Amino acid sequence: MFPQFFSCLVLSSAFAFLTLPSAAQDDVILQFLSFPMAGETKPIELLLGEGKSEKVNIPTTEISPSYKVKRQAVWAVGETVTGEDGKSTFAVYGKAPALATAKQLILLVRKGKTDAEGFEVIPIANDVANFGASKFLFMNASKVDIAGEAGGEKFAIKPGAHIIVKPKPGDNGRTFHAMFYFRREDEARPFFSSKWPISEVSRGLIFFYHDPASNRLRLHSIRDFF
Repeated sequence: MFPQFFSCLVLSSAFAFLTLPSAAQDDVILQFLSFPMAGETKPIELLLGEGKSEKVNIPTTEISPSYKVKRQAVWAVGETVTGEDGKSTFAVYGKAPALATAKQLILLVRKGKTDAEGFEVIPIANDVANFGASKFLFMNASKVDIAGEAGGEKFAIKPGAHIIVKPKPGDNGRTFHAMFYFRREDEARPFFSSKWPISEVSRGLIFFYHDPASNRLRLHSIRDFF
């Protein structure tokens, strides 16, 4: 039923580590969310120009507060460090081209156990039209292809990719049925099925990942209220 979900997806990006022309230096609202889950997350620095940075929170169980910053061509996160020569430099842990939208959600996917091991930085348009109430963002942070059906909406996501869908509620108008599969060789194998609430005052974020302890495929869900 789901083989057509698993088409190849090739993503390529060219990073230009430059700020936009001065005429475009308007404000942007950013929020942050990091994954996989960490026992205690510490703030990280967002680079905002030569020698300029701002500390931002990167929680794992909820979306961070909003930060108003000047628009950049590239969003880079990391840490200001002092070298042996006593000079400060910015150690980049991850970067990605910024979007053109005024509101952006920055997903930070950890590449290792510590922040210093790096992040995959994924900016997502955070406006109501793209990711508003009753919508769900599915992020594949696992090692396998994931296919799913959420309220009649079918989708497939490769490792490192994401998709935003708006499920259709069931007959009661308050919940929808969700079912997910993973690919093993050429077969789609089910691993999760449940009914989830749907609301006009909240949105959902779902992360698929492999548990580092057991290596089992799991999911982590966050409900964000407006």
